[in-house]
Amino acid sequence: MKSEQKNRIPVFPFITVILLSFVLQEPAATAFQLKDIVSIGAAYSTHLFLHETGHQAVAHKVGAESSEMHFFTNKKGNFYPGVSTYEDIPEESKLPYAVAGDRMAGNTFEYALKSYRDKPTTYNKALMFFSCMDFFAYTLLSNYINTEADMYDPNLVREETHFSKEALLSVVTVKTLINTYRMMNPDFKVAPVIWVDKTSAALLLCFPF
Repeated sequence: MKSEQKNRIPVFPFITVILLSFVLQEPAATAFQLKDIVSIGAAYSTHLFLHETGHQAVAHKVGAESSEMHFFTNKKGNFYPGVSTYEDIPEESKLPYAVAGDRMAGNTFEYALKSYRDKPTTYNKALMFFSCMDFFAYTLLSNYINTEADMYDPNLVREETHFSKEALLSVVTVKTLINTYRMMNPDFKVAPVIWVDKTSAALLLCFPF
């Protein structure tokens, strides 16, 4: 008989949320205006579109059949702000496909980080936030809320890698904390990068020489 286990949300990952709340605050309080709401919405839409484009790029590269993007839709009883689907994909390409959205989010974060340092607008700040928090929030949602959502990227990653929920969350949390520290310290040069090819994927730490 299969024993029942309660999902317990660990406290440590929420350190990331707290850190980000401090990092993304303005040095001086300013009035929140309608244009800020528009900028945040535009940043989220940009992030969402680019995330799904990452899946589509890998799908095209590996020859997936009938690959499509959908936004603000319900699939299999779950709501998705954005989701990519296919009818068929090579078995060995499922992992690269699953992490491709987070890979694109990483590229978006690098762009947003540089843009925010050059021009600290609400749009650049929000884009930096969404692209940094993307897979972290997604993993929490997959691990502890919609655990049976088989179209969620973290669940697909765990299926292909046989990672436990805790192992995947630990890796994602470390990646998020590194990028959070990079926001606070422009001199910190270590950067997490997701690498993919047609049959594999890896999380790398890049050091400039």
